[in-house]
Amino acid sequence: MELPEANVFLKDNTRQASYISDTTKINMNEIGVYDIRIESNGVSYKVKLEVRDTIPPSAELKTVELYESRAVDPQEFIKQINDGTNVTVSFKTAPDINRIGNQEVFLLLQDSGGNKTELTGKLRISRVKELVKVDMVKKELNIESFLKEKSDLSSASIIEPLEIPDKQGIYPAKVKIDDVVYDSSILVTDMVPPKATAVNQTVWQNDKIEASMFVTDIEDVTNVVASFAQEPDFSKPGDQTVQILLTDEGNNETIIEAVLTVKEDTEPPAIYGVKDNTIYINTPVSFKKDVFVYDNRDGEISVSVDTSQVNQNKTGEYKVIYTATDSSGNTSTKEAIYTVKEPTVTMEELERLADEILARITTEDMTLREKAWEIYQYVNKHLTFTNYSDKTDWMKEAYSGITKGVGDCFTYFAMSELLLNRIGMKTMRVERLTKPGENRHYWHLVNYGEGWYHFDACIHIPPLVSFMLTDAEMDAFSARVGKDNYYYRFDKSNYPRTPEK
Repeated sequence: MELPEANVFLKDNTRQASYISDTTKINMNEIGVYDIRIESNGVSYKVKLEVRDTIPPSAELKTVELYESRAVDPQEFIKQINDGTNVTVSFKTAPDINRIGNQEVFLLLQDSGGNKTELTGKLRISRVKELVKVDMVKKELNIESFLKEKSDLSSASIIEPLEIPDKQGIYPAKVKIDDVVYDSSILVTDMVPPKATAVNQTVWQNDKIEASMFVTDIEDVTNVVASFAQEPDFSKPGDQTVQILLTDEGNNETIIEAVLTVKEDTEPPAIYGVKDNTIYINTPVSFKKDVFVYDNRDGEISVSVDTSQVNQNKTGEYKVIYTATDSSGNTSTKEAIYTVKEPTVTMEELERLADEILARITTEDMTLREKAWEIYQYVNKHLTFTNYSDKTDWMKEAYSGITKGVGDCFTYFAMSELLLNRIGMKTMRVERLTKPGENRHYWHLVNYGEGWYHFDACIHIPPLVSFMLTDAEMDAFSARVGKDNYYYRFDKSNYPRTPEK
């Protein structure tokens, strides 16, 4: 208890006041009256401070266990008393010390201030223990486990239970010593600690996993909870030993040690599909189309595009900057040159033509993959290869391919680009990595929800159905038709990998 402010002694509590007397001699935890002096506005006053106790005492009790009858002091029932003054403990009603078994004991606590508290304790007089644990698996129960004194062994016997129950719980028991039957209880529980196999784990820095991830093949007859004996440091790169505490329903515990490896992520995300492109004046464009970002830690993440230097109302070449940052703060940047041209055909006209084609070759109940297959067949059969196209204008080539039915690999690509976009397929333009004297070639990576696959509707010699092919299948064809994997040679660092199958 703290000393009150000096101004509480004044009738006008708004006035300033201070203590003149030595207040260090005042014990605020001891009942009494103290003469003290205070000062306010240069005037000294004599006042009295009375310390009273108005809070009744409280206490934490404990059960008193007696082997046989004897006198009991009320203090024996007290584990701890909480009060600022001295407290006396007495029986409100004296216990019956000749009564075998459990009985309530009524205690009266009174402090120096006269505050009183009544509490109810427990007295147990018995030659046997109140509770005995029994393993639910072994189901072994012997008379000695009940006895407080081994000297009673020769005259003691178990009356009940005659057999151990199968389920966990507390059940009544009776033990006879000489001619007296004593009440007890058995706690049927799991007394065998759980077993498990450690599982080492590897996580990224600052990623957390549950303790249960470090163990497998847990063996126990009851449910087991896994927790960390001490929380691992998920922010510290390297190996550390982790202790996993396994606790079953019987509170049996086992410590399992495993190794936690924390990896620091220093690898920036990979930006795929960024390349120089052609767009058209006053024609809507998605600068993120064909661009895909994958991070070694976060998987697929978003990309931001800086198009502030692009003027789509004026022909010319403009820089576009692509940036991606992963959850670890690693950043990648790629640049592309976008060429703005006057359109030779409008997007509205192209979309009208595309919708007419799709209405003939697809149905609404087809899957995305099934629609893509129809597009592949249509483009492959519709065009006649002529070995020429305007590779600076895909919209022009798509229109030319549809209306004239002739063109080269870029025309096949342009028609596929238009039709695949109209069905909502994710696409990415792929261009052959050419050497001096080699022809260029164009095709797609497409994703219908199961990963990226190669799509090339162009005709092939020898024949190849290049629909939803893997990297390995493309490489195998390239190795078969020419040296140096010429046909489908491309910069794989700029594109996501396909599934293996």
